[in-house]
Amino acid sequence: MENFRLANSSLAVGMLKMSGEKNGKDNFIISPLSMSCTLALAYKGSKGNTAAEIQKVLHFEKVNDYDFGFQTMSSDIAKMSSSSLLKVVKRLFVDNSHTCSKEFINATKKTYSSELEMIDIKCRAEEARNQINTSIKELTEGHIENVLEDGSLSESTNMVLLGAACLKGSWQYKFTDTKETDFQISKTETKPVQMMQQEARLAYRSLNELNLNILDIPFEGKQMNMLILLPKTIEDDTTGLEKLEQEMTYENYVNWSNPSMMANSKVKLCLPKFKIESCFNLKETLNSLGMKDAFDEAAADFSGMSDSKGLCISQAIYKAAIEINEDGSETADVSKERYLMPKTEFNADHPFYFIVRHNKTQSIILCGRYCGPS
Repeated sequence: MENFRLANSSLAVGMLKMSGEKNGKDNFIISPLSMSCTLALAYKGSKGNTAAEIQKVLHFEKVNDYDFGFQTMSSDIAKMSSSSLLKVVKRLFVDNSHTCSKEFINATKKTYSSELEMIDIKCRAEEARNQINTSIKELTEGHIENVLEDGSLSESTNMVLLGAACLKGSWQYKFTDTKETDFQISKTETKPVQMMQQEARLAYRSLNELNLNILDIPFEGKQMNMLILLPKTIEDDTTGLEKLEQEMTYENYVNWSNPSMMANSKVKLCLPKFKIESCFNLKETLNSLGMKDAFDEAAADFSGMSDSKGLCISQAIYKAAIEINEDGSETADVSKERYLMPKTEFNADHPFYFIVRHNKTQSIILCGRYCGPS
């Protein structure tokens, strides 16, 4: 599981960095888990150079039993959904003109029983699009709609990687005393936000060399948490996140978020309520990461999936949404703390990155950036 965790986190941090660079000052959210799972299913049916390129993107060079890793994650997410609205949908849609082999179907039944779907896209593209959108809406309880836009499927569509994830979390500790306050968009601009407050013992770390504060906030049940990466100040005339984005590598992320380096501190936390929804077509992004053959009808080798000629990935579309509010399962009690124990102030009143992690595997489920109200 360790190599599986490292691989998933490497992909997640890489996608987070690329998304930050491409989206200027915009808020965004991505679901690395839905990406890695659909890619893994495509990888399972690939061979030759196509497989080598997907393996490199997934960082699977040292991962043997990735099926077990995804099976564990899926099982735990299903359990977490009972206390928090967390839905992660992963699908590989293959046009039914390409018949998948019995060997491939049997090999995917246990771990990816619902992820592989055969559907008639080429002959009825618009009907297939509506069918897929309706299915995703139902699976996310209405929180993800219209994941496929008009015209996104056509008679030339062979295979679609699709992911959808949403979270409306319930915290371990309730937030209180929400009030309107200024959010610092830049050095010279503010916008009003609804700012929540909480006092609790939380894992905290300060990195002076990066001008960065890090806070770990548990969700109900403590099976997942949210890591906030907050610059101490806005150092420039943009968002203040530029230095963090430049230094964002997998190795640095592991160092910054190392639990053994975080102190269990009495924290006064101020965090804005927010909602973010993002949709990305990652075909070009995956292409730029070196995954080229899989999108090329002439070069793609998915013979481990089907003997059909011309089978390739046509689209890779992912949509994610998050809603953060005061809801929590209990009220934090810090009244028993020693009177002289110092209180750490963590005021997220300027742009920050956030990462939602699965505690057992430390895999990143969702991550993104908040730069202020839209």
